[in-house]
Amino acid sequence: MIAIDVGYSHTKAISPDRRVLIPSVVAPHRELSLAELSRNGYGHIAEIHKLSGGTKKCFIGELALREGQGATFTLDREKYKHPNHHILILAAARLLEARQGATLVVGLPVAYYRLQKEELRRELEALHAEVSIDGGPYTRVSFGKVVVYPQGAGALLTVSDIPDNKLVCLVDVGYKTTDYVLARMVDNLVRPESGGSVEYGIFQMHEAVNSVFESTTGTPLDVGLTNAVVEQGKITFRGKELDLTAAVEEARVNTARAIADRVLAALGQKGDFMAKFYLAGGGVKALPKLMEMFPAAEVLPNPQWANAKGFLRVGTGTAKGA
Repeated sequence: MIAIDVGYSHTKAISPDRRVLIPSVVAPHRELSLAELSRNGYGHIAEIHKLSGGTKKCFIGELALREGQGATFTLDREKYKHPNHHILILAAARLLEARQGATLVVGLPVAYYRLQKEELRRELEALHAEVSIDGGPYTRVSFGKVVVYPQGAGALLTVSDIPDNKLVCLVDVGYKTTDYVLARMVDNLVRPESGGSVEYGIFQMHEAVNSVFESTTGTPLDVGLTNAVVEQGKITFRGKELDLTAAVEEARVNTARAIADRVLAALGQKGDFMAKFYLAGGGVKALPKLMEMFPAAEVLPNPQWANAKGFLRVGTGTAKGA
């Protein structure tokens, strides 16, 4: 039994006894020099042999960001149709040492859930491959049963103190989308009532920072360098340190405000009657101002892992909800 949350930024995979976190980036494999090999130890090399024929060898995660040429990630609405999606699923399952025919729980943004869930389930149940990680032995990866669950609703299943019979809202801030789910605790079960997605997330903050850098230097930043600037506020460019701390902070505040405004607008009058707003997702820690923008807000423990943990509870039958 495993759960995999393939985010636009990171892939979070969890089993009852293991966790795997991988940046959702893939790059074609190339031979590394001795100097590059000495800096290895981050990211992975995946070799995937599909039973229908053909073997693909690639860098995934940090290794793709740092050493890959032609590294790719996707912002497509139907991200499960991008080749990277299945590569990340197979690699994460192999890293979790999932058994052949394991049960897999995955998620979809609330806005795409109804239209995409069945196609995604069928595709993953038909996925079979022999997978090797970092030169290890090939192992068969396949899924006997796939459950597709709404993002946000998964995170809500990890909350232990939902007020009884009162309306609450889970806001799941991701890289591209922010999901919101309204629910109520009835008879000790979480009952989702409605929800949706707004197409706004951490990506907009990164785009704003990238825009300032490009206007200052005349050069755009790639994904890995943008992440570094957002985390550190500074970067060395052509021998000089460029301080973008003010631009990063402005982007943080503006992105948080835009997300809160869009979610509250989507909720309408219902937003005034929430007993609690629970904040989850990898974007929450990057946007601390969100705590001030939602009334009675609470950040879930390990918010980046909340959906994956909730998905695992769905798969093991320990979730207090449907």
